[in-house]
Amino acid sequence: MTPDRPSLTQIQSRLVPILLIIIAVILTVQALRLTRPVTMPIAFAFFIAVVAYPVQAWLERYVPKWLAMVGVLAVLGAVVGLLVGAIELSLELVAPKLPQYGDRLQSLAQSAQGWLGNHGLPTGGQPSDGAMSQLLQRAVGGVQSVLGSLSLLVLVASFLALLLLEVGKYRDRTQRAFPDEVGDHIIHAVSSMGQKLRRYFLVVAFTSVITGVLTSLWCWVLGVGLAFVWGLLAFVLNFIPTLGSIIAAIVPALVATLFQGPAVGAATLVGLAVLQTILGNFVDPKLQGKYLKLSPFVALLSIVFWGWVWGIPGAFIGVPMTAAVMLLASEFGSSRPIAIMLGGGD
Repeated sequence: MTPDRPSLTQIQSRLVPILLIIIAVILTVQALRLTRPVTMPIAFAFFIAVVAYPVQAWLERYVPKWLAMVGVLAVLGAVVGLLVGAIELSLELVAPKLPQYGDRLQSLAQSAQGWLGNHGLPTGGQPSDGAMSQLLQRAVGGVQSVLGSLSLLVLVASFLALLLLEVGKYRDRTQRAFPDEVGDHIIHAVSSMGQKLRRYFLVVAFTSVITGVLTSLWCWVLGVGLAFVWGLLAFVLNFIPTLGSIIAAIVPALVATLFQGPAVGAATLVGLAVLQTILGNFVDPKLQGKYLKLSPFVALLSIVFWGWVWGIPGAFIGVPMTAAVMLLASEFGSSRPIAIMLGGGD
């Protein structure tokens, strides 16, 4: 006997919830893109609060709550100031060399176009004089304008201060809002999320410092110019898994190839690739354990997705954002399949 085929009503009853979920996801993503000036600072403030809250809790044993919050904000402000100052110093080191870099790139581009033209291939037109230099100068100017944007820092600091003041009350409020098991699941999910994300950020920061220092040393040993800049670039980009490591290795290798020849360029690329491989495949997993059990594909996809939603800042917090979604989804039976598909929920 052939099994009974599902009726049209049964098919519709199964499809309607799925379609509603898809529509809700699409609307949520579009809302995040439209509200980027607000939602992105809130996300950054949330993750900073997750990392900084244990320090505030320790300080509150000795000083009033408001003073502990001010102390945490002062420390975070000093860290941000040091990072911004280092980036500004790097830009000042790079700026005088932009015409030289631009001329070299332009001559190589013209040589490549001549070779393509000799072999009957399309060349795309000749670059104008100084076009590469102007492009590099605009890129540096764009970075400087981002660093000088006070509105974003003010928003993040404001949201962070409010979160640090309210974080101690979320347990009582959650239990009053959800007196059943749902409240317990939410509290457990937030606590677990905080511990795992805190461990993740600390490990990434530690390995980023190691990566930056070793990158600078390797470039200095090979005589590659602007070794400090490439180390700082490696430190910053190490917070973007996979893609950041690739860019941090390729850029100094290209500069070395342009000015010191293919041999030094190849040595730079190989050395930095070995460094990234050792840290990425051996050091990071041993330090992190299985605190963020995202699959490699999902981790890369999260960088691309959140970068599309919130731009470059979204790429930096793409993995933590997806991990937070996974950890929250794993607490509830109805959403646990989502966590399993993301690589967790074991």
